Amino acid sequence: MYTPPSDDAATDSEPIVRASGSPYRNVPDTGSISMLGLGMVIGVAIGAGIALLTAPRSGEEMRDSIRDRVRHIRGKDDAWTKLQRELKRAIKVRRRSALEKRKIEDEKALERQRAEENARVVPAT
Repeated sequence: MYTPPSDDAATDSEPIVRASGSPYRNVPDTGSISMLGLGMVIGVAIGAGIALLTAPRSGEEMRDSIRDRVRHIRGKDDAWTKLQRELKRAIKVRRRSALEKRKIEDEKALERQRAEENARVVPAT
């Protein structure tokens, strides 16, 4: 080891020891780096899940929206296929609303029928 010359007589008896090797700040800690990466991946997954759960759209609409964005970014989005998808969506929405309307009508008819039966069957007092 190299010891620099000193003018002080008291320090001549004790050699100055310097650390050998690379400084601590230059040594990568792979364990902490991998934990950081893992934490980031888990955070992204949790954030995406929460975003999908709190989205104002239904799951099917959200998936369609994501597919449209991906197609648009990839450049595979021509006018005819876009029109076809929009028409299919409109048909789905119309069918769904017709089914819901029919369900509500059936429930009302069932309520009326039960009310009529309850009105006919009056307990004798």
